[in-house]
Amino acid sequence: MSFRILTMSGAVMLAVAVMPIAASAAASGSPTPIGSRYSYNPPNGPTKGGLGATVPYKSAKEEYEALKAKAKGPGRLSKAQLPDWGGVYQAWPATGMFNVDPSLMRDADQYGPLSPKAQAEYMTTMKNLEKGIEWDPLSACLVSGFPRIMAEGFLHDFAVTPDVTYIIAETQTEVRRVYTDGRPHLPDADAFPMWEGDSIGFWDGEGDSAKLVIWTKSVRPGIYHRNGPHYSDKLEAIEQIWRESPDLIRVEMTFYDPVDLTRPWHVSRGFIRDKTPGIRIVDQWVCAENNNVVQTANGSSDFKLPGEAGYKDPNAVGKGPAQ
Repeated sequence: MSFRILTMSGAVMLAVAVMPIAASAAASGSPTPIGSRYSYNPPNGPTKGGLGATVPYKSAKEEYEALKAKAKGPGRLSKAQLPDWGGVYQAWPATGMFNVDPSLMRDADQYGPLSPKAQAEYMTTMKNLEKGIEWDPLSACLVSGFPRIMAEGFLHDFAVTPDVTYIIAETQTEVRRVYTDGRPHLPDADAFPMWEGDSIGFWDGEGDSAKLVIWTKSVRPGIYHRNGPHYSDKLEAIEQIWRESPDLIRVEMTFYDPVDLTRPWHVSRGFIRDKTPGIRIVDQWVCAENNNVVQTANGSSDFKLPGEAGYKDPNAVGKGPAQ
């Protein structure tokens, strides 16, 4: 087993040669090679897959309206009423890094309440992974998109304003915009699938105890995480986000997808403050300026490194690939 590291605009991009591994090895807790099935499950994480938690609501609209009916306060807050979500955050707990549902074991045979079609597609992905075939759109410089952006393990921060809350991920310098100024979703005639979807929300309460309630729809189809199940463009999600403690932002999410899920799927996640002195999000994932991702013969993603035939030097614009 080998791995290769490529620096792109200061970012460390990793491509791995994966090896097949039996499920029994992961179940026993024995070490697994990077890039193979179950390798993303850290110690002390979940050891079994499953359907995950659920909620009693039948649709995102129903849950959103129920939460709005219970909410305290005007829904839109002034600058003085907003919570302080300052700082830079990492995914929490560690089992939730690169794993959309921290309660479930990544790459398990059953991961979430998948429809038969989605389950079949997911098992094909798992079988390919065991053969060393692993392709991730993120490696091709595409963004994570929603909801995957909330499961990425790199830095995030939250910029809270009265009209819009910005959720910013270091990965691909990706930004979500949640509108809290009272506007509705785009009308059906103007709506279209977007990487981050169309997110509107309101505040329940005020000050540091305030919860941000979000309804997201109009998403592009994608995967929940690397090698994870697919979701369709019919996916909608409800999120509740609040500061549970001085250093922890709690995120409760429910996914509704009539195409790829058999029922609502509730996920509990969080972000913990990174107290590294001087920590900040930097533009280290702008890999479009140095996209040396290639597809190998078996369908996996790999990188051309400096000195290799076909490598594109980002500092040699207009000169073509290096020979």
